Amino acid sequence: MSLAKKTRQSTMSNKGKRLLLYVVFSITLLLIGPVLLGGLGSWMGARFSTMFFNRSDSPVIDELRNDIIFLLLENAILREEAIKVDQYRILLGITRTGNRHALPARVLYRSEGLVTGTMVVDRGTRDGVVLNSVCISSGGLVGIVSSVQEATSEILPVTNPSVNVSCVTWPSGAYGILQSSSTGDLMLVHVDLTSGVEIGDRVLTSRFGGVYPDGLLAGIVTRVSSGESGLALKLNVESAVDFRNTGEILILLPDETFSGNTQD
Repeated sequence: MSLAKKTRQSTMSNKGKRLLLYVVFSITLLLIGPVLLGGLGSWMGARFSTMFFNRSDSPVIDELRNDIIFLLLENAILREEAIKVDQYRILLGITRTGNRHALPARVLYRSEGLVTGTMVVDRGTRDGVVLNSVCISSGGLVGIVSSVQEATSEILPVTNPSVNVSCVTWPSGAYGILQSSSTGDLMLVHVDLTSGVEIGDRVLTSRFGGVYPDGLLAGIVTRVSSGESGLALKLNVESAVDFRNTGEILILLPDETFSGNTQD
């Protein structure tokens, strides 16, 4: 057998051995890899729990561990609150709310449906809430206070058919009335045919409403069509607020209301 042929056979044999070792190693890694990783995770968890939760012979060390645990929990809470503050700061920064104070409130329950039903919150007259106070969330316009008790208030959302809001589209600048159907679908009606509204335009509250400050985001235009009479446009609007998952809101209070409540 020639030297060249022997060399080729030796090379092929070495490649076959390497391939076999690679296959065996891969199968072994697949079988024992999760076990090794799980063992490592368990070891790290045990070390962490031993470090923070096992009592030692030194009271000073135990006290330091308790302080660390408390600071970790407090830091997590502060981080969550900071996220909420940033959301509200952005919302209040892009709207013209006038001389108003924002009072945070938590939604306790819904009186009817998740979308069209009224919301009951944990703020009332003792907190300075007055009838017709405007309510917003980190997304945009929520609705208006329809009744006030001492410790709670009832909010009528813009998705309720009984609510009408004077709005303007941006950047097209078309005025109309924001209304809702019985299913909570928003529509901007009585819009000028020549307004040039396009899908994607923002719908903001206008100064002609009387109650709502101008510049609050109510929703986004999703469809443009002619009204029933054919003399005006009807715009389908997607609400800026997810009413199904809204758990916290801001109630906008006039300066005089806030000041009067502070003196009590």
